[in-house]
Amino acid sequence: MGIWSRLVGAASSDVPADLVVVVDRESVSMGDDARSHHHELRVPAGSLVGDVVERSSPDVRAQGWSWVAVVDGTVVAVWSVDHGVDLLVPDKPLIASDPAAGVVQVHFLYLGQLDPAWLHARLAQGAPLDREALSAEHAPIARTALERERREREAATTARLLGPTCVRALEHLGAVVDLHSDVLCRFDIGGVAWQVERRDSMTVVFGRGRRSPLASLRPVGLAERWVLAALALDRRSADGLDPLPDAPVRAGAEPVQLMVAGRARAVQGSSGAVVAQLRDVRDVGPLDLVLGRDLDEVVALFGLAGPSA
Repeated sequence: MGIWSRLVGAASSDVPADLVVVVDRESVSMGDDARSHHHELRVPAGSLVGDVVERSSPDVRAQGWSWVAVVDGTVVAVWSVDHGVDLLVPDKPLIASDPAAGVVQVHFLYLGQLDPAWLHARLAQGAPLDREALSAEHAPIARTALERERREREAATTARLLGPTCVRALEHLGAVVDLHSDVLCRFDIGGVAWQVERRDSMTVVFGRGRRSPLASLRPVGLAERWVLAALALDRRSADGLDPLPDAPVRAGAEPVQLMVAGRARAVQGSSGAVVAQLRDVRDVGPLDLVLGRDLDEVVALFGLAGPSA
């Protein structure tokens, strides 16, 4: 008798009136590990597979997240907020592998942000439930979808994350802006990709060929000034100049909550409204230069007010 034959079929006389469904799911983050996801529910004997999966579906409900439902060891469905239950087996009455016990184990595996419809199609085609292989296969599809969404957003709004003064100064440094919307500015300088991205209240800066952020700053005006200074100082170093221009530091003029390489640095008078989280201690220099200066002053300090290159 096959696995599925043991799972489904007409209830026999010794099957309990109710099934006990023992439900568990994988955690989605380290914080999620702090509590148990194990619970039980009762369903009438003869309940359909799809109904049982829906009733026991995960309490973590975010669009675009995929879960795979495993019933008594058999993969039966993909579940998501977007599509609900998408079965991989016939929707028949469900019985336990041990009918006399009347207990069914339902476990949900977290497949992350794989597109649920795509995941269902691949599993239905016979692809193994191999997270690593499926993620690698889906990665270029996800990148294409994300790029399309970004381009659509750029076309749909006239708002821009970085102001025109900042953009002109970036162009003076040699930046070629590839994409610019209200939440993202992506540009290239000398063959090196940079990206400034809005995430909630913070503005996150990527660059210098690193995959992790160089800086996370608040408000966006501070991010504009810092990225200009960081790029200008990189240029000065590449040109063999003294990295720091001959200008007084005004750090005390703008209190900021500062964290460098994961360690907090106390700054007097900080209210938390102005925040700078920096990956590298060398990037404190650009921050010190821009604190207490407005954008026009930073532009003038580095001589970035000329025509774009």
